[in-house]
Amino acid sequence: MKANRVVRVILGLLCLAIFLGYAFLLGAVSPKSEDFTGGDWATYLRENYGLNPDGTPVNPTPEPVAEAAPAVVEPAPAEAPVDAAPAQTAATPEPTVDPSSPYGQALANAAARGLPTPPDIDISQWQYVLVNGEHPLNPIDYAPANLVYLNMTGDDTEIRTGYDGNRQVVDAMIAQPLIDMTQACKAAGLPIYLSSSYRSYSDQAANFQRVCQNNGISDGKNSEGNYITMPAGHSEHQTALCCDITDYYHEIKNDAIAQIETVQWLGAHCADYGFVLRFPQDKRDITHVMGESWHFRYVGVEAARYMTDNNLCLEEFVALYGVL
Repeated sequence: MKANRVVRVILGLLCLAIFLGYAFLLGAVSPKSEDFTGGDWATYLRENYGLNPDGTPVNPTPEPVAEAAPAVVEPAPAEAPVDAAPAQTAATPEPTVDPSSPYGQALANAAARGLPTPPDIDISQWQYVLVNGEHPLNPIDYAPANLVYLNMTGDDTEIRTGYDGNRQVVDAMIAQPLIDMTQACKAAGLPIYLSSSYRSYSDQAANFQRVCQNNGISDGKNSEGNYITMPAGHSEHQTALCCDITDYYHEIKNDAIAQIETVQWLGAHCADYGFVLRFPQDKRDITHVMGESWHFRYVGVEAARYMTDNNLCLEEFVALYGVL
């Protein structure tokens, strides 16, 4: 126990000696009031130690400023070359029309007359056949191969193929268009009557003789030199492509028929069904037929509209194609 106390005393004295030594050294190095110039602590630190009161150097060595690398100027992107206008695909040239062909002649003749472009048709087809005083049928006793029989008043739309003397007979190729026109006229509230259609060669010969006798003539022409009846072989009725149409209140066909509503409706709408008024009053010097406001001829919708829109009779229309 005694030894331990001695050890503790010795250690205590040793610690005291260390403390006193530290205090002496601290006092020796610590600044005294007489060391201050004017008692300025900041001046003392700056002059003796080169420090600021916060311990940072008064004149720190400036860090070298790295020179900025010269700016690299990126070259402006080259402008994309302006594409040349895209080459246009050459249009497929229109086929050249042979000027000596029927359609080539029609184009030239229509242009010469100041008419619009005519329809591109085969003028040799059946619906364009020209029959008049100067152009007889070939053969002259021609008879259609397919005749059908239609109701005269349009009360039914049946197309009969067997003979029926109570019906009007036409070429089968125009039967449906004629029925369609008849029904449209009736739908407009107008009475309609298919007065006369196909006549055979012998029928036309008999009709020609009867009309001539009744009018005191021999050539079928009136005093103006226009036909009032056609010789057999020269009548459109023999083609079965036409029909005289009135209403059932006007059996006698004369100039007064032009004033009835049914005939006026037909004149205004027949082209929509492929028909034309074949012998207009104002075309007598060309057709050489007296005006017949009741005689409607089938030529097909395309030709009918062109003829009607441009006030052409059949003679003028086919002449465009070099037929005359």
